[in-house]
Amino acid sequence: MENKPKLTFKIIKSIENNYCIQINNKMAKTPNRNLIEVPTLKLAKIILKDFQIKSSKKLANIVSPIRMTNTALDKIAINNHAYIEALSLYINSDVVCYFASSPKDLVKKQNKYWLPMIKFMQDLYNINILHTSEIIAVSQSEENITKVKEILIKKNCFELSAIGVLVQLTNSIIISLALVNNKISVKDAYEISNLEEIHQSSLWGKDEEAFTRLKAISIDIKNVKKYFDAINK
Repeated sequence: MENKPKLTFKIIKSIENNYCIQINNKMAKTPNRNLIEVPTLKLAKIILKDFQIKSSKKLANIVSPIRMTNTALDKIAINNHAYIEALSLYINSDVVCYFASSPKDLVKKQNKYWLPMIKFMQDLYNINILHTSEIIAVSQSEENITKVKEILIKKNCFELSAIGVLVQLTNSIIISLALVNNKISVKDAYEISNLEEIHQSSLWGKDEEAFTRLKAISIDIKNVKKYFDAINK
């Protein structure tokens, strides 16, 4: 079998003082042919490493810095209004808004870990989050949704892309915002968002398939937080 030629990777500083990825003397682009140009060297290094992993056929994590960057440049930068509109509506299905009514030990854990998340939204953003232990879905007020949009509109396309992935991983825009604001750790974000499943495993023992999935989520949350932190450093 003929060996493929080895790829060369380089980070190039642009005239706008941003950073681009060069692969075999060609500038890396998104699927929509937008130049991959990011605001910090640290973020460029994360993306370059992802290109290197993919080129060597090593198994990459589920969350891909390249994919997040492509989303930022191909979708969000083109129409951030639609992305923010969709993302803000996650507040209605946020895991933190739906408390259990039983058993008591689970309810106790939810009160311990979820009520501080609701308080965080009140303290930092003046958003009074509605929550319930009933089956009926919560509908946050238009004022709350508008305030969430106002938070998101201040974020750049790369930050929005990272937050969007965090929301998918945690099922919570509240937990995601607490994490990117460094109010909770990556470990906290993982445990708080998977509180019920972790609680069940403590009672009935570890299910290997569930454990593997949760472990992957934990790693992904860590990697997205690393990506987010690199955007402005």
